[in-house]
Amino acid sequence: MGGWGSGSGNRFATKTDELRKVDLADFKRHWFEPGFNGTCRWSRGGRETASIGYRLRANYMELHYTVTRQGEELRVDERFDFAFTDQPFGGQRRWIVCRSCNSRCRVLYGGAYFRCRKCYEATYPSQYEFIRIPALAKAERARHKLGGEPGFIHGLPAKPKGMHWQTYRRLQRQDWAASDALNMALYQKMQRFSR
Repeated sequence: MGGWGSGSGNRFATKTDELRKVDLADFKRHWFEPGFNGTCRWSRGGRETASIGYRLRANYMELHYTVTRQGEELRVDERFDFAFTDQPFGGQRRWIVCRSCNSRCRVLYGGAYFRCRKCYEATYPSQYEFIRIPALAKAERARHKLGGEPGFIHGLPAKPKGMHWQTYRRLQRQDWAASDALNMALYQKMQRFSR
């Protein structure tokens, strides 16, 4: 009970790492009060694949982007209100209110439009891991950020220009630790099957 493949989730559902995301955690807290405008960019292999504009205000956020419908590009301008919850030790936590379902979320995912994870019925990649290894997904995300190929068969990409060596070495240690843990888990799995 509760093993791999159990549960009612659709195993072919969209995974969150397949979608672009706008995460409140990526914005600095002081950007909201005076208002801040900027651009979120996504790239793969050092080549930009998409971008959206955003405008932050104290009580809402605006996103500006284009979507393609039947071969025609449509401009989308959407406003997302914020909801606030009190924190146990004072202060408030800011949440995005999804335009489709009105639920609170920290991350919006971009498919055709930017909506919450529930609206896309998206699942987390860790729900599909055959062998559960702590920090494996984190190491994969670091490789992706560095523009590397997925999987531990390929080496960790070279340090990007502008990244501190201390940061790169920390990512390198995480990568090595995750690779060692994966090798050990696979070895143990193979030992069980060979008995």
